[in-house]
Amino acid sequence: MIESQSMTVDKIVDPKPLVSIVVPVYNSERYLDTLLDSLQGQTYRELEIICVNDGSRDGSLEILRRRSGSDSRIVVIDKENSGAASTRNVGIGRVSGTYMCFVDSDDRVVPTAIEQLVQVALEHDTDAVIFDMDNFDNETGETSPTNAVVKQFVPAGVVFRSSDIDNFYKRVVGFTVNKLYRTEYLKAISLRFPMVGAHEDMPFTYIALSAAERLYYLDETLYYYRRAREGSLSDGTNDDYRYMLDALLSFRDGLKEHGLWQDCGRNFVNYALHMCHWKYTVLGKRNRWAFGGDCRARIFELFDIPCHERKFFFDEDDYAFFEHVAHPSLVYRMVTWGSFVLLRLQRTFSR
Repeated sequence: MIESQSMTVDKIVDPKPLVSIVVPVYNSERYLDTLLDSLQGQTYRELEIICVNDGSRDGSLEILRRRSGSDSRIVVIDKENSGAASTRNVGIGRVSGTYMCFVDSDDRVVPTAIEQLVQVALEHDTDAVIFDMDNFDNETGETSPTNAVVKQFVPAGVVFRSSDIDNFYKRVVGFTVNKLYRTEYLKAISLRFPMVGAHEDMPFTYIALSAAERLYYLDETLYYYRRAREGSLSDGTNDDYRYMLDALLSFRDGLKEHGLWQDCGRNFVNYALHMCHWKYTVLGKRNRWAFGGDCRARIFELFDIPCHERKFFFDEDDYAFFEHVAHPSLVYRMVTWGSFVLLRLQRTFSR
């Protein structure tokens, strides 16, 4: 149920609650000072900045130690390299703030970001606040919208639940860094990033938002996401679509484990189809054909997509993709099936 902006909550709260910021760090020496400047320079001062060094091979750890020596709010954790998911999980385990958020080590945050987010969170008693973010180009510095929130479908200035919005997971991109969470609720559901190799932000973010009773969208750009830099924690994705499938399976299973399937199952099936459609468009031709054959052979069934009538689906383009792949011409069927079989053989012999 969507509530009006004028709604007030009678509750005694700390007017200056501690906010924990989890920062996974990997080979970020070129950008780390800029990021830390933007965090230490926040107008909201009650911060716990948890920097988890994921076995960086450059000078990142030395920068962290130097900065923590002059600011007691910076907590440095050093660990062996294990990837973004486990690194963020280590940070979650160290959080002690009333609220928490995630920031990537090569990005930057608007100076008033935390102040604005805390104000909204306290005023509306939220479990999570979603906010806008822009890309900025690593070479030119030019900014561009991320379209992290599809504004015509997501109401700003009101409290809502994810199940209030049809196709919610397509309307709010599952970025890790543009949400502020109430720590108590997040820890109550024992949520952690799954070890799926890539796309781990998808199941974590969407399960967190689906479990929330009180979401709020703040229509303000508070975060700048660096594009096109080498050596980041997100460099692991490639043409192997199994990463996406593992993330979707983790997402589906998480919804069921947390008792969210009844409210969120339709949105999930629509999202699974959307992600298959997206992946199909970005793969190279040979992998695209193989993926099409795999969708027809098992992936669509895996996510119960053929079990539903046309009216179950929200997006005409996504459903047209399903029809094209599930009921192809004879030539297309032969090409995609052959590519799928060849890809499976290649994977078998490359082990």
